Amino acid sequence: MTGIYRTQNEVISVDEITDGCWTNFVTKNGTEVHILNLHFTPGISYPMMTVTTATPSILIFTSTDTHFTTIYVMSTSDVQLYVTNETSMLAITRQLHRAPAAQGSELISWATEQFGGVSSFTTLHDPVNINFTGIKGTPFAPLCQLRWEVPMKKKSLMVQTEVNAVTTCLFDSKDELHIINIPDHVGIRNVSVSVAPSDVKLVLRGPAETFWKVNAERVSFVSNGVVQLSGLTMNKTTILSDSETELKNQACSYFKNKSISSYTKIQLNGPAIVIKIGKREHTEGAERVEVKTTESPPSFTWMQLFTSPDYTVELDPSTKVQTNKKIYAQVWSLVHGDLDLNIRVGSCLARSKDPQPVEKRISFKPEPCSACHNNTRFSFSLDVLQDMPSKTWELQCHISHCTKHLNPGCAEPQLVKRNMQVTPSYVPTPDPCFEFSLQSVLGIAFGGFLIGVLLIGALWFIKIRTAYEGRGLKGGEGDLNKPRDDLPLEIR
Repeated sequence: MTGIYRTQNEVISVDEITDGCWTNFVTKNGTEVHILNLHFTPGISYPMMTVTTATPSILIFTSTDTHFTTIYVMSTSDVQLYVTNETSMLAITRQLHRAPAAQGSELISWATEQFGGVSSFTTLHDPVNINFTGIKGTPFAPLCQLRWEVPMKKKSLMVQTEVNAVTTCLFDSKDELHIINIPDHVGIRNVSVSVAPSDVKLVLRGPAETFWKVNAERVSFVSNGVVQLSGLTMNKTTILSDSETELKNQACSYFKNKSISSYTKIQLNGPAIVIKIGKREHTEGAERVEVKTTESPPSFTWMQLFTSPDYTVELDPSTKVQTNKKIYAQVWSLVHGDLDLNIRVGSCLARSKDPQPVEKRISFKPEPCSACHNNTRFSFSLDVLQDMPSKTWELQCHISHCTKHLNPGCAEPQLVKRNMQVTPSYVPTPDPCFEFSLQSVLGIAFGGFLIGVLLIGALWFIKIRTAYEGRGLKGGEGDLNKPRDDLPLEIR
């Protein structure tokens, strides 16, 4: 078995997500205040570590483990050391000051009252060398509020750890059969397994109630815990041995394989761990190859959509949703450990999948959930997309992890996404107003002209007819219009 913890050049890579925070706080005289929450792998009797600081610092050490730790401080600047009452530590050439027996946010509150603020809180597993290089870049927050993080990604913190917290064996087998074993004494946690190769077989063994989230294509697995794959949660009752030899035999027997690709044993105490299984090239006699996993970290928070109010019928991503239909959503979070979290939805919007995307704000309504733990439910409709031409949209919601102990109690919002196919709920009726074209106008004009000709013709006919009949009328002895000879000449 070879130690691989914190290494990045193996087929199997393992990391942990822990609680921590980072700010730009310094005291009035330029001193940084750092809290180090230490965890140690069982079996290490007297761990030792070296701490280096680039600026004047106040270092506060805390640990729930019973290890007696020896610390060497190397710094040209002024450094003050504080240790909580529950932590056993020996400092070389440095005086130790006592801090109260507090953990997490309570210890941050004490340090804030004592020194005016906290520059960082970091949870580390089996640290060997810790180097604070000074605060750089944009801080995450003005106040140090605990959130989930990968400690190694802090730009101003360099840490070397004990590699034996995670051990593995790699075998030159073409069968992609991988065994992950977390001993029972390590504790309950959430595990995310991201698999790059396809047609993989997994044996997932851990303490009771361990939750496994698997991201893979064409995967077969056996587990003694709860496994979620592609949004579907499955309860497994298979009994798997904690013994390395027996577990390997069980794996080969279950999958009818003659050999395995890897066996990994994990002894990390963080609330959530990330496992990546990369592709490998099988060369004769090769024991190790480089990891070929993706760079994007796995998500520990995700959203599911349903069409029924009882949350039993999940929405198929290919189904076209009418804009007047009610959709029910549930947001889950695996990043909780022992914390009692509330998941809050801050805002939601729909973003079109177009070269020039359009965003529309979505109103939502919280839905009751009596059995919800570290998840939340809400409902919404897509009325605002009724007249939009785009059919493919991405639902984006900002959610926050909130605890009952922190003030204001919520970590930095995270974004969860789901794709949707949208169709209007009705087809608009044609416009009742007529649109006159040139041909229509000419036709109407010609019709008016014909009507005018007919009317004039009728009037002429009436006039001619009336005049003809008048000439036929007689007055006295002759025609009224004919001149008379018997009248005087003057009046003729």
